[in-house]
Amino acid sequence: MFLFLFCMSVLTPVSIAVVGMVLQKHPVRDINSWSGYRTARSMKSQEAWDFAQKYSAEIWTKGGVVLAVVSAAVMLGFCKGDYEAVSVWLVPVQVICLCLSVVPVEIKLWRRF
Repeated sequence: MFLFLFCMSVLTPVSIAVVGMVLQKHPVRDINSWSGYRTARSMKSQEAWDFAQKYSAEIWTKGGVVLAVVSAAVMLGFCKGDYEAVSVWLVPVQVICLCLSVVPVEIKLWRRF
C-alpha cells in the first residue's frame, strides 16, 4: 500500500513539471480565454501574454520538480509511520502550491507592464 500512495503523492507534482516543460516548448501563442496562463493582466497585450506564458511555464517546471522531491522525501520519512494520513495531506498542499504560482507571475507582470 505504501508504494501505491508514494506514487500517487509524487504523481501530481511530476504532472505539474511535465505540463510546465510542454508549455515551455509549445507556449500558447495567441491571447485567448481557453488555454494558457490567462489573467486580466496577462491578456492586456501580446507582449504581456508571451511573457506570462514563458514565466509561468518555468515556475511550473521548477516548482513541480521541487514539489516532487519534497513529496518523495516526506513520504519516505513516514514509510514506517502514518503514511496514509501524510499522503492525504500532501496532494492538497501540492495543489495550493500550484495555485500560489500565480503570485510571482502577477508580480512580475505588474512590475514589467
